[in-house]
Amino acid sequence: MTTRSFAFVLPRFGEGIIGGAETLAGSLASQLAKRGSRVEVFTTCARDNRSWKNEFPAETSIEFGIQVHRYPVDERDLDSWIPHQIRISEGMRLTVDEQLEWMSEGVNSKALYSELFRRSREFDAILFAPYLFATTFWGSMIAREKAILIPCLHDESYAYLEVIASMFGQVRGALFNSLPEQRLARSLYGAIKGGEVGMGFEPLCPAEGELGPYLAGQEPYLVYVGRKETGKNVHKLIDYFCQAKDDGRIDPNLKLVIAGGGDFSDLHREEAGKREDIVDLSHLSERDKRAVIKHSLALVQPSVNESFSIVLMEAWQLKVPVLVDGGCAVTRHHVEQSGGGLYYEGAAEFAETVRLLLSDSGMRRKLAAGGKEYVAGYYSWDAVLARFDSVMEQFLNA
Repeated sequence: MTTRSFAFVLPRFGEGIIGGAETLAGSLASQLAKRGSRVEVFTTCARDNRSWKNEFPAETSIEFGIQVHRYPVDERDLDSWIPHQIRISEGMRLTVDEQLEWMSEGVNSKALYSELFRRSREFDAILFAPYLFATTFWGSMIAREKAILIPCLHDESYAYLEVIASMFGQVRGALFNSLPEQRLARSLYGAIKGGEVGMGFEPLCPAEGELGPYLAGQEPYLVYVGRKETGKNVHKLIDYFCQAKDDGRIDPNLKLVIAGGGDFSDLHREEAGKREDIVDLSHLSERDKRAVIKHSLALVQPSVNESFSIVLMEAWQLKVPVLVDGGCAVTRHHVEQSGGGLYYEGAAEFAETVRLLLSDSGMRRKLAAGGKEYVAGYYSWDAVLARFDSVMEQFLNA
């Protein structure tokens, strides 16, 4: 087999950085390097995805067995960027010039772009993720003949911008995380070359962690693991849970554990955070995260903006069923294909699905087994890399 060389371009990357796109692209890069490909990552010196301050040194290092090159984030005119960002997020229309100004004041690194331009011919393909960042937009325009997106695309206002459609039309194609994501891209931008790849998983061993014994002795609980953001629909999950409990539709002993970064003030649900039946946990270690999921009645994924959802796969590996918002094509697809969980649409169905999970332990075991089998088969690294090779054939041997 011919040894291939790949570059990955991400707005941030490194140990301790939590993010779906970073985890997915980084794990793929690591697997490609393990099997003999030459892989390098080009990223910025930023760690935090809110401030985008340069916290890492601008240097080359070896991380996860991969050569990682970091470049400083350029100074930004936030007085220009923020109004555009707000208008886009609220679904308002921007002119193409305003969209380009929004990209110009996003997270950019001229030093990174210069190095990418200088070295682009060294690689068989240059993979950019995720789709809405300036490093992806400008970087892919610099290396269009080699550029392949790992878009992590959602059905959201950013996806409908003309500049985004133009980018999808100019790159060589895309590696999609799921079939619904691919269908969304093609509905928005036409016949995008590429196909589904996804993310692979090694067998996951349960871990107790410090929280394990404590949670095992508690009343039954649902768990959400992720950022406390309205963009993840966590506020709706809280509302549905509180309504179901207050109306007496589900077991009064049931609790809701919400684990992850952020604060209840970010959700505008400060009062809910004071309830005894809602447990607010901050960032968890990997062991504690697994323990929290393992002992739960079910993992709830309320987000409708997902291109894959890593946490669903982790729950299934731990033999835990899942509950997802039926408005998300991707997570609903996973549930329907695996038989690993249930989906709800609205508060009434949320209460009913929770009641079913509480009352039928046999169903829970059946759902969990279906999910575990789904991950072990469809998302083993052997299966994912086989799909990667098949899709890359379209680009490298065309």
